[in-house]
Amino acid sequence: MKNGNRDKKGKVVVGRGSELSGKQQEFITRVAEEGLDNAAAISREMNYTSYYRDRRNVGTAFHTELMKLVDSEQKSIEAAKGMNLNKLITIRDLAISNGDMKVAMEAIKIMNSMQGHNAPKEVKQTKLDVTATIDLTAPANDEDGYIDIDAL
Repeated sequence: MKNGNRDKKGKVVVGRGSELSGKQQEFITRVAEEGLDNAAAISREMNYTSYYRDRRNVGTAFHTELMKLVDSEQKSIEAAKGMNLNKLITIRDLAISNGDMKVAMEAIKIMNSMQGHNAPKEVKQTKLDVTATIDLTAPANDEDGYIDIDAL
């Protein structure tokens, strides 16, 4: 693609890539309805063989529309997390006011886990016992500057 087809920000403004093709529009519509997780399956079903190439072609109308879907999905995920956290805070506060410390502690555990403030779930301890025998009756070999110790 020629650089004359792009504006100063790199967006395609003229020619191929400046507008969505029919297949691209159908793909974007289906992904908006069915979710980004299904994008690969949708592209296979539609026989949209250039999907992987098109999604990496920054500045095209297709790339711009696809990034809008990604941004909106990311915002909805963050909103859901925020709503869940607010509900957990309410549950914790109600449990504390009702004296139900078990429920309050469980809500606190879940909130900590959601925010990444949780301790490891499993701790493995390893114990290594080493037994050595040193033969002090054997003559020392000082030629090398160290004493050779043999394993049993």
